[in-house]
Amino acid sequence: MSIDTDFQTPEFLGNTSIILIEPQIPGNIGSVARAIKTMGFSRLILVNPTEYRTVSEARWLAHGAEDVLDGAIEVESVEAALEGISYVVGTTNRGREPWFNPIKSIRDTVPEILGNMQQQQVAILFGREDRGLSNGALEMCHRLVRIPAAIVHPSLNLSQAVMVCAYELFHAAHTPPKPVQLKMAEVNDVERLIIRISDTLGLTGYVSRPSPETLLRSIRRVFRRSFRLEVRDVGTLHKLCDNIEYFVKHHRGRGVKKEHTKLEDGT
Repeated sequence: MSIDTDFQTPEFLGNTSIILIEPQIPGNIGSVARAIKTMGFSRLILVNPTEYRTVSEARWLAHGAEDVLDGAIEVESVEAALEGISYVVGTTNRGREPWFNPIKSIRDTVPEILGNMQQQQVAILFGREDRGLSNGALEMCHRLVRIPAAIVHPSLNLSQAVMVCAYELFHAAHTPPKPVQLKMAEVNDVERLIIRISDTLGLTGYVSRPSPETLLRSIRRVFRRSFRLEVRDVGTLHKLCDNIEYFVKHHRGRGVKKEHTKLEDGT
């Protein structure tokens, strides 16, 4: 079909990375490259993809977007894919789970995405064709979105899902909301802070039950859902951890244990 090319592509769409995590079908990778180029995006990141560069299906499905396909960046982990990213959106079709952010429609979330996209690097995550995003990847996201459908258990092809999300962003980008002016911390810097807080609590004698991951998940949920940490906020919280660690190491056994016991006893 013909495409209306009267729309100019806003430059800030270049601040967006489309990330496919472990894509399994070469043709889907080619189709995604074509879909995002059509909507003004060009940065494609692949986490542990199947072989696609030598597969003819990927190239002919990327027709007109071979440059995006050839320029795709391959990495071995989600953390590597999110290097330099400050705002992350995860796509999912699962129901809401207790430790995740509320799941909203892509259209309802577009204004917030565009507000962040104009001043900082944004990533949209898409999971494997057979099972979507893992819990670990979902916990890295600031917002979770889904594509509404007319049936109870819809099943969109990966490239179709990417196309819908890319179109919603492209269409709304021509009348964008005011940009977020805060200098947001990068996702990986926040994750390092979360691990630091957990380690610091461990020095005080705190034990996370039923497992250490329980605390990490809880802190991630608080940070992703309740706060938008700036670079200076991360620095401040690291300083707090520095002081707590210094106190514990130099005053262990002189009041710390007693206070911890009171907390455990609930008195």
